[in-house]
Amino acid sequence: MFQLFELIMTSPIGVFLIAKAQDILYAVFVAADCDECGFNDLGKLLFGGLALAIVLGVGISILFWRLKERERNEISFVSLHAEPGRESDTAE
Repeated sequence: MFQLFELIMTSPIGVFLIAKAQDILYAVFVAADCDECGFNDLGKLLFGGLALAIVLGVGISILFWRLKERERNEISFVSLHAEPGRESDTAE
């Protein structure tokens, strides 16, 4: 497992992905460098992010629920198999 990880990380694609991740981390550090931000401001941001995540999650769940319900109503099929233990209407 470690050898596979090492091969991926030393491949050109792995090196590219690590470089991009490093660039993103540097951008986050620069954007998060705020001298005027206090603990209360960060708490408000955290609470706002949590509220946004909950609202977004509920909205997506409702959307998927409605799509699933619509698919269930659209899909209908006719079974050609007779129910077991039931006689046919034509056989008398």
